[in-house]
Amino acid sequence: MKFNSDQLSKMLATIILVLAALTPAATSGQHESGSAPEGFIPLFNGEDLSGWRGSLGGPTKTASMSQKDRLAAQELADEDMKAHWSVVDGVLRFDGEGHSLSTVKDYEDFELYVDWKIDSAGDSGIYLRGVPQVQIWDTTHEPYYKHDADKGSGGLWNNQKHERHPLVNADHPVGQWNTFFIRMVDQRVTVKLNGQLVVDNVPLENYWDRDQPIPASGPIELQSHGSVLQFRNIYIRELNSPVESDKDKPVTPTDRITKLFDGESLDGLYTWIRGKGYQDPKQVFRVTDGMLHVTGDAMGGILTDKAYGNYHMVLEFKWGDRTWGERAKSAMDSGLLIHSTGADGGYGGIWMPAIEVQIIEGGVGDFIMVGGPDENGQPVPISMVCEVQVGPNGERIWKQGGERESFGPDNYHRIDWFGRDPGWKDVLGFRGKKDIDSPLGEWTRLDVVCDGGHIQVYVNGILANEAFDVSPRSGKLQLQSELAEIYFRRWELWPLDKPADITPVESPE
Repeated sequence: MKFNSDQLSKMLATIILVLAALTPAATSGQHESGSAPEGFIPLFNGEDLSGWRGSLGGPTKTASMSQKDRLAAQELADEDMKAHWSVVDGVLRFDGEGHSLSTVKDYEDFELYVDWKIDSAGDSGIYLRGVPQVQIWDTTHEPYYKHDADKGSGGLWNNQKHERHPLVNADHPVGQWNTFFIRMVDQRVTVKLNGQLVVDNVPLENYWDRDQPIPASGPIELQSHGSVLQFRNIYIRELNSPVESDKDKPVTPTDRITKLFDGESLDGLYTWIRGKGYQDPKQVFRVTDGMLHVTGDAMGGILTDKAYGNYHMVLEFKWGDRTWGERAKSAMDSGLLIHSTGADGGYGGIWMPAIEVQIIEGGVGDFIMVGGPDENGQPVPISMVCEVQVGPNGERIWKQGGERESFGPDNYHRIDWFGRDPGWKDVLGFRGKKDIDSPLGEWTRLDVVCDGGHIQVYVNGILANEAFDVSPRSGKLQLQSELAEIYFRRWELWPLDKPADITPVESPE
């Protein structure tokens, strides 16, 4: 049989269309079931609901529950889950009734892939850290146009102050599979839908309490909104828990005290000096008579090799006699930097980005957010919530039970310990009327209790400052050299369930 050129062209076009219908779109970002992208792990195993549970409906419903009531509510939510969520042919299906589905595990910073498909007039979303939501809906359903559905899926629809709409409508037609790529770091979210950027590093607002940032961790939820839904190929990569090496994972003390300084050497520690990097030619950090001696003759720090999280730290210090350079006549200054994350010298070529527990004459126990980049040049997100009162000059002063305020890159303040003298001056020998650290030449004890996103700072046994919803929640530890001589004789981490007694410093016998 012979064909003319028109017939051959039509046949070739038909073959191409058939092949296209049978071949997954490479540009969709989809992944075959059971084949996780490199570095990702499955949240849905394609077989059952392992790792998932029924949603309890958000913190407004659970905040006042007792543990007993919460367990009872969870049991009912799980029964609802089993009735309305199922796995069919490797696909997670929702029948349109019942409640949302939640991961059992909470997540901090992460990257997430998820394929989804809806029917006509469908409406759903992805909750991040338990907060709504990355929007999913039928963008051709005209009754939804009053809610801007025609702009597309993928937007942060519940935002009020920040952008809520997607940059483009990248939805596939109803009844076809779509793929989200979602990246969440600190409060900010980036979303790609079917390979197209639809949300570009936009803060996600806290729907449950708009005066507070979203929680530092929480579950991922698939929203029930009365529509039949299908999901598959759900993969996650946690950014706060590197998988490259076990040595990079934060260490949590469990059954014994961890001595960060052994009184004899600097084993387990390394130094970073401004302008010198890892070299310490002046021996600014040294061991003298069983003490960690910081001469102060440089700007820099001594850091732990390992990262730590969830611990009770005990640190004892006293000032030396010498000050240097531009701070020769200024208040003696140093600091304990916790949850250090990112590049060595990321802050001004001096310190790794961290949360500082201040050690300075008149200000022992203040919080300072020491910002800077990570190893890839991206800003390390640092944030916290504190109960404060506002001082006469706009300063933030910790007040237990005071109004909660969120601090971070968009609202930077030092959070003063409760008794910081309002007349504080940056002069050598300053001492406030209410200072609770020991006088010059005597030992002061710091107890810093880090429990998830909660930090408490005690100075000589007195609670001086406190923070909640802290991010990051773990990291290396640093002691600063800031042009003042200082000695440390005790630097320990205790397990949270076997903490040290919080008492004033004891003199050695």
